[in-house]
Amino acid sequence: MATVSLRRVFFSAVVVLTLALAALFASMVLLMNVQPGFMGMSHFSEEHHRTHDVTFSLLNATVVAGMLAQLRRPARNVAGQTMALIPFAALLLAAALTNGWVLSPPWLILGVTTVLATMFHPAGDPLRWFRGARVDPVMAALVAAAATPLLAFAWTNVLLQRAGPSDHALAGHYGYMAAFSFSVLAVSLVASVRPEGWRLPAWVAGALPVALGLASLVYPTSDSSLEPFWAIAAISWGVAFVAVAELGRRGGMRHALEAGGV
Repeated sequence: MATVSLRRVFFSAVVVLTLALAALFASMVLLMNVQPGFMGMSHFSEEHHRTHDVTFSLLNATVVAGMLAQLRRPARNVAGQTMALIPFAALLLAAALTNGWVLSPPWLILGVTTVLATMFHPAGDPLRWFRGARVDPVMAALVAAAATPLLAFAWTNVLLQRAGPSDHALAGHYGYMAAFSFSVLAVSLVASVRPEGWRLPAWVAGALPVALGLASLVYPTSDSSLEPFWAIAAISWGVAFVAVAELGRRGGMRHALEAGGV
């Protein structure tokens, strides 16, 4: 019993530490935008980096959303913990396909704390988190439809990161774009499998392409911005994914109530 309590305390402490570090790194990026030259960096205040800035922030936000879900009933939010791991796995894959510039110290630090939280999660062995989960066929079909354009976008950015050197490649920006594509695909897959707490990944999976599409429309000349057609397609897919997830949830709840004789 004491061991279980100590495990929970350690888990909670690591979750809080991860969130605090993510907030610190986010505030540093914000300061770079508000005060160009902060910490000797100015590119975050330049418009041609805007889409990359948004992507960096979205990867960070994915981690934050997943870890915030662990502050209350973590055993019912294993999907959120899984989602929090995805950006780091995606960045590692992008780095393996390109170069080490993709992995910055902040990401490595957050990756370590998120992995520690997973190891000490109250739900136990992560390999058992998906037992009993049921795949939503419509959500899975949407993921399959998005897979080809997402992987093509990722590969384009992998090649750009490899090609360097440029100020974008030296900062790992194209690697972030590739990791973003991998993350959207993986988070949407997690939501489609529907483990405990799957609604949060469903909303995040929809929000990520919507945010990128909107940023591309607002900053059309920024490097890595999507063409208008693809920006609208990304927004449409994100909205459709969330809508299907919510309709499926309500249908499942209605079925459960009817089965229970309510």
